[in-house]
Amino acid sequence: MNDVYNLHQAANDELIKGNEEKAIEIYTKIIEFAPGDETALSQLMDLYLERDKFMYYLTRANVNIVQNKYEHAINDVKKALNLESQSVDALRKLGRLYKVTGKNLRAVDEFLKIIDIDATQKDAYIELIDLYSKEDSPESAIGIAKKALAQFSDDSEFKNILANLYFKMNDYKNALEVVEDNFLKTKILLQDEQNDKAREILDKIKEDKNLYKEQNKEQLATYYLLEAQYHYNKQEFEQALNFVEKYTDISLPNALSFQMKALIYEGMEDEFKSAYNWGYCYKVRKRFDEAIVEFTHAHNANPNDKNTLIELANLYANNGEKFASMEYWKKVYEIDNDKRAGQILGDFYYEQGDLKLAQYYGKVIEQKSQKEAMYEDEGLLEKIISFFSKKK
Repeated sequence: MNDVYNLHQAANDELIKGNEEKAIEIYTKIIEFAPGDETALSQLMDLYLERDKFMYYLTRANVNIVQNKYEHAINDVKKALNLESQSVDALRKLGRLYKVTGKNLRAVDEFLKIIDIDATQKDAYIELIDLYSKEDSPESAIGIAKKALAQFSDDSEFKNILANLYFKMNDYKNALEVVEDNFLKTKILLQDEQNDKAREILDKIKEDKNLYKEQNKEQLATYYLLEAQYHYNKQEFEQALNFVEKYTDISLPNALSFQMKALIYEGMEDEFKSAYNWGYCYKVRKRFDEAIVEFTHAHNANPNDKNTLIELANLYANNGEKFASMEYWKKVYEIDNDKRAGQILGDFYYEQGDLKLAQYYGKVIEQKSQKEAMYEDEGLLEKIISFFSKKK
């Protein structure tokens, strides 16, 4: 922050001296440090207004981006491109603006223009691959990755990107021909059930002491997951579970770890634990209806598992199905008079006006005083007398 402050001071000094070119240089440096610095952007915009319309519009676009006015920014970049239609910087900015506003096909057009103008723009290929993937057009993504590899023949990043695209298409043969990353290669081999070849690479990975350093935690987690898949393929289910637990210790429980456990327990023919883990897998992915189905299967396999009942109660409540939720809270309560279940049921039946059931589940009902009850009874009697008096 002090550096940016000092640069602002320096730029202001240059402006006082009338040295606008130097001020532009300093403000540009500020933007490199702090792209969202509106003061620097506004000053640049003013300085470019008369001397460079192209840069003026690009800078004004940046101001609008900082203010989340993306449509205005798009219009500004288009105005800049009217002045310099071959500007890679402007085309890149327009492409990214289209991307963040969900106009993926328009973004594709801009990044294609970039590689037509300059085939060495690596980021344009990466953006195109991502956009085609988002648009569920894997063949087009593969085509761009191949085009990138033709331009950057020794680039391991593009080789691995292409391998991953083939992998997602279940084209393991082509994936293995280009892949360079050992983790990805092992993943492909395991999916293709080439377990022995995968084992060779896993043993090499395991021997690398760098794998166990603090900064490589993510790689270690990936290694544990690959080991789990290897042992699953070999139907060594206990070892597979052990490695999933090691993975979870690093990455914490997530949809993938629950899915792996579900598949392993399926292999072990443990119906309850398989359905239970599928339930959590879908719950984490926010696919609540499917989670309910799986937890119901788990409940049918083990009717007295309390955690399953609580999950079902909460999922039905989340879906707005209060009465279904209460049926499961009742089952929770029946197991061991669970206090939380009792409180939820007591409150529910109190709201429904069923005081007897509310009290049964532990809800304390405040009793009115005899005097209040007497006045209420008298009031009711007066209303009855008054009603029948009018009938005469």
